[in-house]
Parts: sequence; C-alpha cells; structure tokens
Amino acid sequence: MNLALLLGAMTLMCWMVGGAVAVLGTAEHSRHHRHEMAEFISLGLNLLGVACAIAMAGVVLAA
Repeated sequence: MNLALLLGAMTLMCWMVGGAVAVLGTAEHSRHHRHEMAEFISLGLNLLGVACAIAMAGVVLAA
C-alpha cells in the first residue's frame, strides 16, 4: 500500500509541475524555442503522471 501512496504522490506532483511549466512557458515575453520546450516538458510530465496513475491503480487492484 505504501507503493500506491508513493505512486499517487508522484502522479500529483507530475501533473502540478507540468501545469506550472505550461503556464510559465506561455508568458508573453518568452521566445519561440522556450515555448516549444515548455510544451514538450509539460507533455512529458503529464504522460509520466498518467503512467504513475495507471501503475498506482495496478498496485491497488493487485493488493
């Protein structure tokens, strides 16, 4: 069960940081390459959050 809590915390953290990167990456004065990098990082963190959520569900269902 501790693993499920850890995966849940990682899911929440990935989604929060991904959202923060998305918001900060869309600043008016950001350059085009920074905006693309922010989109890429945000997408990666959101996909990692989804993977952690699926792993957490698998751990909970297996227990």
